[in-house]
Amino acid sequence: MSAKNEIKKVLKKIGLLQHAPGINQVKWGSFKRTAPFSTEFGYDRGGPVDRYYIENFLEKHKLDIKGDVLEIGDNEYTLKYGGDRLVKSHVLHVDDKNSNATYVGDLSDAPHVPDNAFDCIILTQTLHLIYHHNKAIETCYRILKPGGVLLLTVPGISNIDFTDWAHLWLWAYTDSAIKLLLQEAFPKENFEVGVNGNVMVATAFLYGMGLPEMDKSKLDQTDPHYQVIITARAVK
Repeated sequence: MSAKNEIKKVLKKIGLLQHAPGINQVKWGSFKRTAPFSTEFGYDRGGPVDRYYIENFLEKHKLDIKGDVLEIGDNEYTLKYGGDRLVKSHVLHVDDKNSNATYVGDLSDAPHVPDNAFDCIILTQTLHLIYHHNKAIETCYRILKPGGVLLLTVPGISNIDFTDWAHLWLWAYTDSAIKLLLQEAFPKENFEVGVNGNVMVATAFLYGMGLPEMDKSKLDQTDPHYQVIITARAVK
């Protein structure tokens, strides 16, 4: 079977093979513009589209968020999904001006964070800001307790932040890349990687549409050719 026919077979299987308009018959409508609707990832239009996948992933695995939990950046998701299963919430932040940080430093070079210390690490939408991202994954493995869980999300198809993080936005990922990164530290049988998105979601996200503007039934259709968010659960 040719590659083209194989792609059609996959798209048909997941319900994404639809009739395409003919050449010069596409109606651009509101998308006939080179500027996005929002340069803030849709925060100013009701919230980012990609958060739908991130928060669904954390909700699915919320029972892993228990005991001593380390979240990178802040502890919003720890408190939201950990509930009464938490013993202590810890935060690692790269900026020493963050008064809520339990630990300060770069996740890829954090010898001051103790070994075998955490039951869960929440690492959402941060790995792409770390140059030595493989070292960051190694740190996560080292500081997890045996049986501890890393809950990871990363961007695939995305625009780039134009504010504080612009100079640190280094990577975009695929599920294959995340599998290779994880297997450098975790046994292959100890992690699972998922993808989320389709061409409509990717387009909406790039234009800066907000989550309330999206049809949930469209969000829930996954086409692996258009990976907006990649998720991973890895166990030490």
